[in-house]
Amino acid sequence: MPFDVSQATDRLRHLHGEALAFRRALLDVAFAAGCPVSEQAVALEHGDAVTLRMASPGAAADQPALRLAVLDLDPPGRAGHWSTELDSLGGPALAQTWAVALHALVRTAGARPWELLYTRGPALGVPAYVRERLAQTASTIQLVACPTQPSQCDPLDGVALTLRRAENLWRLPACDWTAELSVEGPDALIRLRTWLQALSGAWTLHELAQRSAGPLTAVLRAEQPLTPPPGIALRELNAPPRLAFPVNDALLAWPQTWLPHSTAVRTLPDGLWLAGLTPPVADDAALPGQVGALALEWQIEPVARCADGQGLIAVSATEALGPVAAGLDGPIWRLPGAAEVDLAVRGLSARLDGQFTAQRA
Repeated sequence: MPFDVSQATDRLRHLHGEALAFRRALLDVAFAAGCPVSEQAVALEHGDAVTLRMASPGAAADQPALRLAVLDLDPPGRAGHWSTELDSLGGPALAQTWAVALHALVRTAGARPWELLYTRGPALGVPAYVRERLAQTASTIQLVACPTQPSQCDPLDGVALTLRRAENLWRLPACDWTAELSVEGPDALIRLRTWLQALSGAWTLHELAQRSAGPLTAVLRAEQPLTPPPGIALRELNAPPRLAFPVNDALLAWPQTWLPHSTAVRTLPDGLWLAGLTPPVADDAALPGQVGALALEWQIEPVARCADGQGLIAVSATEALGPVAAGLDGPIWRLPGAAEVDLAVRGLSARLDGQFTAQRA
């Protein structure tokens, strides 16, 4: 008998942010389904990716298998979550989609051959990995959850920009006032840079960091106490911590026309690393390689593509249609959100019945 899909999806949603517990929950569901399962892990530059591959038990080897895949992308920065209009790219709803698909396959398909893939990993890396290693055939059907809120459904590229200085030599100005800094919002980096550029006195910025959907944080030193504009919070530190090199030069050299809404920022020993999503970058785009004493290193790859109106399954005409993860070029099947698990199972089961009937014919 198929497993309890509502209980499984609730557990997967609850554990999605805890890597090890989530992996165990995935494997528990896979074993409960009673199907052969294999796990493959690969270390990518921006984080680890894991693929679970499940197949129908006892299927005849000479029959073509129906292949379905779920791509669950983690936003840049390795932690955090997508904004609601982009949560069709990754998150708990994608794990639910996988569990719904597995339940429908086990209940509907019987001995007919099928293969179900679930891949989770960083948005910068997984689409290219899937395209190279897993997407050998265009017949793979990609299962996507509808996003929580409507979006423009535009294609998006992931961009990682590293600014490195040749030497960490710095003559620090005399700054006697130190504060912790926090900025909220998707344009936090832009607003922080605009404010700092307008300051008349000396300042240095340290430990700049931001994770997806979280606040931008840093430690700011200045000649005298500062009054920040609305949206920027400062908390004075009476015992300043030991600080790494400042990132003033890297912050001010960052080309603002790129990464207008950075989702991840990290201070490096010799510079700054930023990552975010932008409209597609042309192959012949003029990307600066040097700004002052800083060398700029770029990494660009497709992360999301538009798939408006493809393969709605038990979804109303007004359901939000967001972007889908890049990497697979085959058909798209969209399932409804978390509150409609039973509806999703029934709709997907009906679609699978029709697919298998057409395959036998």
